[in-house]
Amino acid sequence: MTGALAHEFSKVLKRPEFVAFLDRALDYKYRRAEAGIALVPEWQTWREQASRLKARVRERLDELVVEFSENARAAGAIVHHVADAEAANQTVLDLCRHAGATKLVKSKSMTTEECGLNPFLEAHGLRITDTDLGERIVQLFGEPPSHIVTPAIHRTRREIGDLFAAHDMIEPGIDDPDLLTAAARKSLRSLFLEAELGLTGANFLVAETGTAVVVENECNSLLGTSIPRVHVVVAGIEKIVEKTADLSTFLSLLARSATGQRLTTYTSHYTGPQPRTPEESDRGAGDRELHIVLVDNGRRRLRSTPASEALACIRCGACLTACPVFRRVGGHAYDWVIPGPIGVVLGPGLGGPGQYELPGASSLCGLCSEVCPVHIDLAGHIHEWRTELAARTGKAPALPVGLRTLLCHPWLWDVTMRWARRLSVVTAPILRRHGLVRKWTAGGQRRLPEVPAQSFRSWWKTRPSPPAGEREPAPAARPASAAAVEAAPAPETALEDLFAEALAEAGGRTVKLSELIPALGSGAVATRRAREVLAEHDIELAPAPIDDHELAEVDCLVAVGHWRIARGGAVWVDFADAESRTQLLLPETLVLLVPEAEIVFDLPEHYERVRREGLPTCATLITGPSKTADIEGTLVFGAHGPRALLVCPL
Repeated sequence: MTGALAHEFSKVLKRPEFVAFLDRALDYKYRRAEAGIALVPEWQTWREQASRLKARVRERLDELVVEFSENARAAGAIVHHVADAEAANQTVLDLCRHAGATKLVKSKSMTTEECGLNPFLEAHGLRITDTDLGERIVQLFGEPPSHIVTPAIHRTRREIGDLFAAHDMIEPGIDDPDLLTAAARKSLRSLFLEAELGLTGANFLVAETGTAVVVENECNSLLGTSIPRVHVVVAGIEKIVEKTADLSTFLSLLARSATGQRLTTYTSHYTGPQPRTPEESDRGAGDRELHIVLVDNGRRRLRSTPASEALACIRCGACLTACPVFRRVGGHAYDWVIPGPIGVVLGPGLGGPGQYELPGASSLCGLCSEVCPVHIDLAGHIHEWRTELAARTGKAPALPVGLRTLLCHPWLWDVTMRWARRLSVVTAPILRRHGLVRKWTAGGQRRLPEVPAQSFRSWWKTRPSPPAGEREPAPAARPASAAAVEAAPAPETALEDLFAEALAEAGGRTVKLSELIPALGSGAVATRRAREVLAEHDIELAPAPIDDHELAEVDCLVAVGHWRIARGGAVWVDFADAESRTQLLLPETLVLLVPEAEIVFDLPEHYERVRREGLPTCATLITGPSKTADIEGTLVFGAHGPRALLVCPL
């Protein structure tokens, strides 16, 4: 790798403390995901199924874009088709002007980063606030995200504490992640309440129903779409999936690959605009709007390049976290909106000649292909890009002529390596003193390996053969766990135990009715339907307020959930009993009452029931309290939504 990209990488590698910090942070993230995946016996089956589903989407992409658009419009959404980033930005600006909105809140969206939406809107006088904690941190630093899932993973708690102090969000000298998160929550809460338009991306777009699905842990996206009157979704056309049932596969893969969770905390399904609240009707407020901006920006063109299969990417960030190159230099060194192996594959196709250096930023070790949950052969496509770009640019391969000759003739390689091993006592010390080698090993991050006494081929030929009839040992069995054991629906009592375990793992807990009153506290309130349910058990609570500012002061609110998903520890909430969505999002503690008999095993059973009963305007899977790990990977509850979640089966 040469040129500007090599220069950027070299600058980072001269900061050994940063390299070591980043590697530790990413290694912790990698191990968490690896542990979560190890508990799932169906993992490879899910990967293969996801790969097939995404291949069908690529084959039918134009047809599915039309199907999605028609169904979204039938549900009441307004769909905008845009060809490129410039058109996407102008469309969002026009929507803001039409709504009279100057204060915007935005949740995490790599598509808007790709389009450069933030600086475009700011140049036209709009105030746009990124509300994901990691995104907010990098926005205040004035830099782009460095990782798809954890945008501020390159920043230390001390740096973030100094940043927040400089913006008068916290006292100087504080670097505790809990206190920093609380400061961000307080600062952003007022911006949520003032917002006039909410911007989100979409993790999936369901053609069958016209539904936009947004996955998050912090609750900032749900807040940003529930308080403002206008919700704008900006998403690439590759986010389309054929059917609602397909979500069960993709959601299971996404959460475990990204963070090791069974499910993310909030998986929200938007099918049409949010209905007006009674309060809005009383004061004559305008109808709520849902706009979906479908962005091409070169995606159709990618289908004829080595990046075609990369359109299947679900943006879990697993390839970044695993990549030995990314782990040494971080996302900013790539100098493109999507870093790491997936960015290396997408960059030349979406970014054009300016990103032709990117395929050189890979060791081709193949780990990115191994960890990709949707089975994209990233390493293979990087190699394809290198071949194609060499032909396009007329540049010769970077390997020296002599080394190319060795690699093309196995017999010559064997002879050379045999003599190299024999002479290594003399040549190795000389080689280590060579200027290029000393530069490569500077800083102690890398070293030349010792020369082995025997080649692999020689060992393979001379290794002892196993006795006749003896087979290779079978792989060790995975440790038993609830997730691993539950490969098929279990009796109802087992589902209860599985749900309680999964919910506790996500930070929530189940309570019995007898435990509910002590858990509520004196200031608890309830939604309309929850009050009716509790009255049947001789429990009376005050009605929940409707005003968002009053809700922000509520300590505990009780609402009704529809059914539970045992294996994920999730509750399906359709907001049917709430007078506003914010009633379930702003209080400190949320209690969900769920009929005891309403429980399904896992996501396939859940989405089959959704198919039969239909999707409401907005519904979400809630799995534990609001949470974040954006500050040095430290888990903190209560990023933006409820700090605690209690589920009470009745």
